[in-house]
Amino acid sequence: MRHTSHDSKLEIIRLYKKSYSNTEIKVSLESQGVSISKQVVSYWVQQFRNGKFDANLSPTKWKKFNKLSRADVRLVSKTLAKKPCTTSRQLYRFLKQRGSKISLTTTKRAIFHAGYTNTKPRYAQMVRHVNKEKRVNFCKTLIAADDQFEDIIFTDECSAQLHNNKVTFYRKITANRPSIPKPKHPLKVHLWAGISKRGATPILIFDGIMTGEFFTNAILKDEALPFINRKFADHHRFQMDNDPKHRSRVSKDFMAANGINWWNDWPSESADLNPIEMVWSQLKRYLAKKTLFTKEDLINSIREFWAVYMTKDQCSGYIDHIFKVVPVCILMKGQATGSMPDKLFRSISSRGRSIGYFNNLLWSPGFEEKRKMCL
Repeated sequence: MRHTSHDSKLEIIRLYKKSYSNTEIKVSLESQGVSISKQVVSYWVQQFRNGKFDANLSPTKWKKFNKLSRADVRLVSKTLAKKPCTTSRQLYRFLKQRGSKISLTTTKRAIFHAGYTNTKPRYAQMVRHVNKEKRVNFCKTLIAADDQFEDIIFTDECSAQLHNNKVTFYRKITANRPSIPKPKHPLKVHLWAGISKRGATPILIFDGIMTGEFFTNAILKDEALPFINRKFADHHRFQMDNDPKHRSRVSKDFMAANGINWWNDWPSESADLNPIEMVWSQLKRYLAKKTLFTKEDLINSIREFWAVYMTKDQCSGYIDHIFKVVPVCILMKGQATGSMPDKLFRSISSRGRSIGYFNNLLWSPGFEEKRKMCL
């Protein structure tokens, strides 16, 4: 451990504070020309967490390289600011064209001294400009009403497939990474369900294409309406996205005739505001841990998950998470929030709180630095 340079230790802690995993830290350092093992990364992270390593994260002292100049570093910084997707090899060629006599490894060090590191971008759904404004206005309405979502049924559809291949395993460091066979067209089923603070709806598993007639008869009539009559005899809001099948004439006529109060204020491209997306994510992680061979295995596991895990308390926990998402959506001017709410409000539970609480917290003076993360 004593051979790890101080600059490398500082970089490890800097990336750790930005919520990088040990593997991601290792990959980032290696891209900068630093050879390091995952065990060494883990060691210095643990030293920092135990208070045995005081990481002064001020800018590192300039290192002198035989062929790397400050002009090279400034050029790298200027290039990456304009084109963040530029690769280290492209930078190397560009510097060579400008007369710099440096190697690819030295180019990677120039990237490090320019204050850049490579990372995979976060996934986020696409939000068109017209919908960004609608999302912001929608979230402002929720904050103004301090909505607690007590009467809302959040619904959605998704697909689950038999061969998910979301597994991890150990192998010898010197061995090649093995391949897992995956069919070109894996067997899959489609799901519809809803959650509310009074519990979860039944889950419907079906095959084929969902038409407007199927949505009306098999979902609204057979699943949603009985649940509403049983759990929400007083008042309710029925949420669904803006899929054309949801907005078909037959489905709208059925909802109007049977007293289903469709919450028609929902903005398009707002999956991050729907807590049932977190349910689907948990379901797929659950299925990935199962050994499934047949369609029957897949269906039985889905029903098992829904019966065991989708309790009233669990549903309320997912729904309360929106308290964090709504103010962040406004701060990000309607862009997809991704994992930003969890990063901003890390270790702060949403249980028993409100949208107003997180909105006030987000705009408090102590959150100024964290707010910059979203901009």
